[in-house]
Amino acid sequence: MTQPIISWLNSTHSAEVTAPFDFGVIDAGDSSRPVTFNIWNNKNGKTDVSKMEDCTITTREMEGGLETQVVSGNWFHAQVDSLGETDIADPSSLIGKTRLKPIGTTWSTTKDHSGKELTTPLTPAAQEILGVNNNGNPLDAAGNYVTVSLQAEIPLDASSGRQDFKIRVSYRYM
Repeated sequence: MTQPIISWLNSTHSAEVTAPFDFGVIDAGDSSRPVTFNIWNNKNGKTDVSKMEDCTITTREMEGGLETQVVSGNWFHAQVDSLGETDIADPSSLIGKTRLKPIGTTWSTTKDHSGKELTTPLTPAAQEILGVNNNGNPLDAAGNYVTVSLQAEIPLDASSGRQDFKIRVSYRYM
């Protein structure tokens, strides 16, 4: 089977999010507004691709970049909305250099059989994102994406200036 085809979309699934995403200017001692992303595997795919397994989210340095406080200090919170989480303000949601968070969904996808009768919905296992073909409709293909809200929490002792980093989803596939 072919590798997963990953795309990041905005909260309404209406536009692809391109890198780098700008979280804006956040003052020391403040938190950013929460930003919601939908991370898809095989959106609107006509054939199946590999599912994503053991999925986690964290922050990482840019390629070959210097260590930044945002990553080393675990400044970001991740809430997995597709798992019904409500912990965005809690320490359990912190991600960064020493912390990653499992992601997944309890939602299902109704596999598209190219004009034939639709089958029983498929639900991914824990920490999985399906790669089955689908019609791209979030209601019909909810097993093919996860919804994650991210929020930065900047400590009072933060250094000023721009900090470049990545939001990284890690996974394996067969």
